[in-house]
Amino acid sequence: MARKKMPDNQLKEKKKTEIKKPEKIKPEKIKKEKVKPEKKKPEKIKPEKKKSEKQKTEKRITDKQKPEKIKIEKVPGQSQHLRTKLIIAFFAPIFLFILTIALIYSVSSTTLEEAYEDAANSSVVTLGKYYDLVFENVKLMSTRLSVNETLTDYYSGGGKQTESMLMNTKLVINGELVADEYISQIVVIAQTGKACTDKGPINDDVYTAFCESEEGKYVQENIVEDMWIESHPSIDEFTGKGTDLYGMSYVRILRSTNNKPVGYIIIDVKRDFLQNILDNAKISDQSVQGLVMGEGAQIVSGNEQIAFSETEFYQKAASLEEDQGREYVVYNGREILFTYRKLENNMMVCAVMPKEEIMAGAQRILQYAVISVVLCALAAILLGIIISGSISKALNSANRALKKTADGDLTGQIATKRKDEFRALTSNIAEMIKSMKGLIKKMTNVSSFVSSSAEAVRGNSQVLLEVANQMNGAVMDINGGIVQQTIDTEQCASQMEDLSNKIEEVHKRATQVNELTEEAKNAVNEGMVIVKNLEEKVDSSTEITRAIIAEIDELSKESSAIGSIIETINEIADETNLLSLNASIEAARVGEAGRGFAVVSSEIRKLADQSGNAGMQIAEIINHIQERMATTIKTAQKAGDIVVTQSAALGSTINVFNNINEQIQELGENITHIVYSVNGIEDAKEDTMAAIESISATSNETEAASSELGNSSQRLMNAAQELSDAVVRLQDGAEDLDNSVKIFKIE
Repeated sequence: MARKKMPDNQLKEKKKTEIKKPEKIKPEKIKKEKVKPEKKKPEKIKPEKKKSEKQKTEKRITDKQKPEKIKIEKVPGQSQHLRTKLIIAFFAPIFLFILTIALIYSVSSTTLEEAYEDAANSSVVTLGKYYDLVFENVKLMSTRLSVNETLTDYYSGGGKQTESMLMNTKLVINGELVADEYISQIVVIAQTGKACTDKGPINDDVYTAFCESEEGKYVQENIVEDMWIESHPSIDEFTGKGTDLYGMSYVRILRSTNNKPVGYIIIDVKRDFLQNILDNAKISDQSVQGLVMGEGAQIVSGNEQIAFSETEFYQKAASLEEDQGREYVVYNGREILFTYRKLENNMMVCAVMPKEEIMAGAQRILQYAVISVVLCALAAILLGIIISGSISKALNSANRALKKTADGDLTGQIATKRKDEFRALTSNIAEMIKSMKGLIKKMTNVSSFVSSSAEAVRGNSQVLLEVANQMNGAVMDINGGIVQQTIDTEQCASQMEDLSNKIEEVHKRATQVNELTEEAKNAVNEGMVIVKNLEEKVDSSTEITRAIIAEIDELSKESSAIGSIIETINEIADETNLLSLNASIEAARVGEAGRGFAVVSSEIRKLADQSGNAGMQIAEIINHIQERMATTIKTAQKAGDIVVTQSAALGSTINVFNNINEQIQELGENITHIVYSVNGIEDAKEDTMAAIESISATSNETEAASSELGNSSQRLMNAAQELSDAVVRLQDGAEDLDNSVKIFKIE
């Protein structure tokens, strides 16, 4: 019988891991080695314990956090702080202004003080010069009188003193008195003749009375040519004028024609004139000016009467050699400026003024500056209040809108009439609130969509988890069947090995069928590919099992045919034995001539006996083979039943994958089974051994693939559990988002 050709399989390899094709087993190897497929104990897959809904709900309640309401802490006194800062900002230039004023005041006070000091000193010096000029005029007047011939002739004596000469003397005196308005009176007294004034002669002895008086004695002791005295009461008694009419008197020696002292020319200077000079030379409102004579008498002008000659600073100035000077002294608890100028005959013109009055100008400047600063400060405060109020109003409006927004109310409106940066600020805040409204609306829609999607995904994940558990159970069943199939295959191989040893000469070759395997792409795709591979292997196992059963049936038929042949051979042997026996009988009957034929018939009988024995042995072998074949058929049928069970389990697994519809690819690859054409017992034995070896290899591969499928199903179940947990977290997040969004009011 001709051997049928094996068709070629061309399968696309889309696997991440490859299962090696079983090598073709040579018949010699089958003879020497016992095929023992490696047992691989399937790992028991323990699915994770599924959490109950109650536990999940409690966990969600525990983990869930209520959305906190957004709180914006209001800063107390925010507007007041802004107002204060603005006022401080406005006060900054005022502070600089104050510093400038302080500097100006310091410089101006020093300058004014020096100017007042210079002015006071200049006034006193000018006043002294003016007095010097008056005193010089008085001296000139006295000189003119002293050299006047009328006076010298009259008072020289010699018995020539007549009334006309006296009247001429009066006229001369009167002429001088009229020429100078500051002269109160002119008195001429002498040892001889009558004393004469501008009013006329005095009959009394005025000269003697003057010389005997204190002032007369003082004059006589101190006069050289002329001198100034405070008063002359002794003469006033005769003239009828009081000391209040003149301030001082100039005394000059009157000489005769032969230049001998004969009397005195006394010129009184009006007190009012001297007083007017002091009054007109007023330095300041509170200044005190005075003309102090050598004896201590004084004429003072001012609001305060000061006894200059009794003060220490006057006495100190009088003792100095300098003709003029100034210094600050303390008088009656006040600091005053004392300035002086010395005159002739120990007279002194002096003046005092309070320092506060000197600094009054600077104080007025300071007052004006302080008033200006106060006004500027008030203006700055008012301006700061107005500006800060306007800013605070705009900020408060914005803060109110932002506070409502922070509280979740997005319906607040903000508007301002300002046209500065606050308008842009309020516009931006309004746009921000508007954008937040749109965002909250979108978040509300997204939250609802996420919640519904999470619920749907959660249901699907539960279905996926259940399906994964079912698939895991199916894989465990498949593993059990594969293990049993491996054991049965080993038994079948062992039995076929025994059969191969007995009919070794019959079986020539065994053909091994190459099986292709597929691997999975990912957790689900890998399972799909592996299940597909399992289906192919099961189909192959089913076909091979069927082929084995058919071949064993064919072998049983051939064995039965051999039995028939053996029976024929036995019958022939019996017939041959019977014929040889008959031949022997006939040969014996013939006698010596039939001896050779008897020997031949004896040999034929022996051959017939041997053939009978051989036939019986062959029959025993055939019977033994048939018994082994019967056992092998039962084993093959059991393997077929297991394969059928595996097919049913794989069908359930495929249905499970189709139900979850998670990118499970349909098993579409078909494996072309190798059909062997058995030519006689040799071909049947070879095909049977190859089929058994293929079943063993397929069982190993199926066991490995089943283990990998179990791992994949475990990963799928873990992924489904993680997906379920993620969905729960997603639902919690969606609820938190929904609760957070609900606090906002947008309409």
